Amino acid sequence: MLLCANERRKDFLAMPPVNSTSVFSEVPGNMRVVASPGCGSPSTLLKHLNSYLDNSQGARLFSGLQLNYEPFIQSIEDGKLQYSTWHVMPKVRNLVATGKVDYLPARASEVPNLLRKWQTNVALLRLSPANIEGFHSLGPTGSYPVEAIKVCPTIFAEIDENVPWIGTNLIHSSQITTQIQSEIQMPMYELSEESPTAQRIANHVIGLIPQSPVIQIGMGSISESIMFSIQKSNLQGIRFVGMGCDPMVDMFNSGQMEKPKEKTDFSILAVELMGTQKIMDFAHNNPAVQVVSSRIGHNSSILSKLDKFVSINSAIEIDLSGQVNSETVDSRQISGIGGSIDYAETAFQSNGGVRITALASTAKKGTVSTIVPRLSSESAVTIPRGLAEFVVTEHGVADLRGKTMKERAENLIRIADPAFRQELEESVNTKGYR
Repeated sequence: MLLCANERRKDFLAMPPVNSTSVFSEVPGNMRVVASPGCGSPSTLLKHLNSYLDNSQGARLFSGLQLNYEPFIQSIEDGKLQYSTWHVMPKVRNLVATGKVDYLPARASEVPNLLRKWQTNVALLRLSPANIEGFHSLGPTGSYPVEAIKVCPTIFAEIDENVPWIGTNLIHSSQITTQIQSEIQMPMYELSEESPTAQRIANHVIGLIPQSPVIQIGMGSISESIMFSIQKSNLQGIRFVGMGCDPMVDMFNSGQMEKPKEKTDFSILAVELMGTQKIMDFAHNNPAVQVVSSRIGHNSSILSKLDKFVSINSAIEIDLSGQVNSETVDSRQISGIGGSIDYAETAFQSNGGVRITALASTAKKGTVSTIVPRLSSESAVTIPRGLAEFVVTEHGVADLRGKTMKERAENLIRIADPAFRQELEESVNTKGYR
């Protein structure tokens, strides 16, 4: 039985609050700040950073995916805060397009090293209260915050009693410069609603996944529909890598997931937990859940030692050679590289690994094909054609393994929307697929 937040916090020591208005008073105005992402975002500290910026010059914020931009987006729009991100979310797409936000085309595995190159000197974290030994947990986030602790000489923490205790991403109180009580609820990630198209895609994907797999799956409506289809399938012995989310709780409790047999084993090896209180309660003090740095959780040389690694990611478009664009639409940056290339390489190297790209066959209400003759010069190539294996739309599966350019084109045309197949077939002779 899951414990409520109050019950599960009795094993932590209380922490006296600190006057939050003075948090940034001793920090240089040109500070280079890195903030935790996702459900671990330090919203209270970002709010106070926003207030401090009235007297600051040249401050720059670095972060990955953010679920709540309200504490600091006005400062970006007003030009008080420079912001660089490697994961563009809807709230900042226009700001990227107008140059008010800088996009960093960095793969997830590279970010830990880049923190030092970017000379980040202040880390903002959301932490659990300390245990009796003085350790706090980063809870739902590992990815780059674990590394920011090592790089940044100044560490500000907001303490939130609702942050789950996970023993693989700890920081000691002695490492923290200043602590304040959290005033803003931990951001939560709600799953998208399933669409009939996404469900059809998911049904095709299930047939490609072996028993006892290690599955990495991305975000978005298609990926989340695949997650629900996995839950309804007869797949057993499942483990997950990359992201931990709500449906995994039910899969674990039903016995569908592999349970750890040793301390080093895992059921979920995540760089981020992205979900609601459901996954947070499940992960609290649960040895089956590990949240780790990208040095582990995005590291293909480590993860590829796991057999049957299945990488499932969505895309914006794919061309007939197998090149995948997961980042841009009409030259506008709308997402990021994330861990897609890292996980595709992991599955490529894994014994029995499977690489799946899943996408709807059309976009813009059916007016545009997502399978195109060639990616345009303005489109990002997120995953190169040499890593393409299975491509899935609602119309079926294209197996690109060992296929010539012409055979790849033919297989992809078969799963394109029928309204665009003739046009794609005509392009085969003119775009170099003969």
